[in-house]
Amino acid sequence: MNISEVRFVIEVARSGSICSAAEKLSMAQPNLSRAIRELEKELGVKLFKRSYKGMALTPQGEQFVTRGEKII
Repeated sequence: MNISEVRFVIEVARSGSICSAAEKLSMAQPNLSRAIRELEKELGVKLFKRSYKGMALTPQGEQFVTRGEKII
């Protein structure tokens, strides 16, 4: 995990969608999606609940964002 990945998760959480977060982060949506999936795999937890309405934090995701905001 690196600081960029922490920023990615925080921005997706704020935006509620990968597309919107990718635009704000000036990166391609597939790259952001991949980075989030790889981080979840590395951590062994799901950070987001994915649906057609967007992305919402899981309880583990909420903890991650709380700690990540303190780091950033």
